Amino acid sequence: MDPELIKTILTKEFSQFQGRGQPIDEEEGPRWKNLRSKLSPVFTSGKLKVMFPLMTDIGQQLEARLRLLAAEEGAGGEVELKDLLVRYSTDVIGSVAFGITCNSLSGESGEFHTMSREVFSRNILFLIRFFLVSVHPAFIKLMPFKSLFYKTTLFFLSLMKETIEFREKNKVDRNDLVKLMMQLREADRHETDRFNHIEFNENVMAGQAFLFFIAGLDNIANSVGFALHELSLNPALQQRAVEEVRACSARHGGLTYEALREMELIERIMREVLRKYSPVGILTREPTSTFQGTDVVVDKSVMVWIPVWQMLHDPDLYKDPERFDPDRFTEEAKEQRHAYTYLPFGEGPRFCIAERFAILEMKLCLAGLLDKFAFSVGHKTDLKLEFDAKVFSPTPKNGFWLKVDERR
Repeated sequence: MDPELIKTILTKEFSQFQGRGQPIDEEEGPRWKNLRSKLSPVFTSGKLKVMFPLMTDIGQQLEARLRLLAAEEGAGGEVELKDLLVRYSTDVIGSVAFGITCNSLSGESGEFHTMSREVFSRNILFLIRFFLVSVHPAFIKLMPFKSLFYKTTLFFLSLMKETIEFREKNKVDRNDLVKLMMQLREADRHETDRFNHIEFNENVMAGQAFLFFIAGLDNIANSVGFALHELSLNPALQQRAVEEVRACSARHGGLTYEALREMELIERIMREVLRKYSPVGILTREPTSTFQGTDVVVDKSVMVWIPVWQMLHDPDLYKDPERFDPDRFTEEAKEQRHAYTYLPFGEGPRFCIAERFAILEMKLCLAGLLDKFAFSVGHKTDLKLEFDAKVFSPTPKNGFWLKVDERR
């Protein structure tokens, strides 16, 4: 694996590798660039700070729900955290991306939560189809992938349209992704580049919110779960994290946006989780023409695979890769590695624009839980987690079972 070649494909020669050859993808070429330029400002620090109160409200609901579950089990009781974290993530994304109250954490299984499980409960045939299209996009002509999401697509499109209509009719002002996209739609009416222009209508808005939902829901829940699992195996590291959370919160009068930004260890923990348990196994790029590099030629018909998971577990790049070590992500340690050996969010112009949001949501969830609860290994804890083979990204087959005790 050559990080410089990866950098060439993802960044330096991006114009020759713009396509991703995926069955569910954004626009390509200039039209993609037009859409990307509109969406990028949605995830700036300023916009995230405005949306932050929506996330903290749901974080408090998560803490209350876990407190209840832990009390039911009694002192030293064990709680399965995967379902709880998925419900938390569902409520956050439902609130931020679609402007609705899901109440998943209250135990309800409303339509939004049901549809979310529909998306992530794909059978083995779906996995085979998805794999074949990733190998070569020509397979998409033989396999109508969008029909696999037909029911859920209609649901989310209808949901977005209803939300917009309600807000316009009732003059609702709410600091979330829907509001920001409605502002983009208004600005879009003055667009001058009609050739590469993508009308920012309800369909596009629903599509972007749906992609946001697909990319974030299980990945965020799993990442926080993996963090709690690792911290349960390492009580000393957990204590360091708790001390940082409380010190930063004390300086800023609570678990505020500014307090989270100061939590360097919490961020390093999440970055290490995304290395050891990367939700991305590979990145794919489809050349627009035959590419002639210094030492390699890539034919137009060849799909390029970048082995993200393999790099993140390569002992030549990350010493003792199966050991959980957040200190791999100190500034000094990062300077000693090529930046393109760490790609859980991709890199180059097509990197995940919601990276800041994802890290913020993970840090908020983890910090809030550590401040209120102590997590430790129990009889049901799988010390060596077994992954579910039916799921794309690393997902514990038996969930996250941990002992949960309220801190004093």
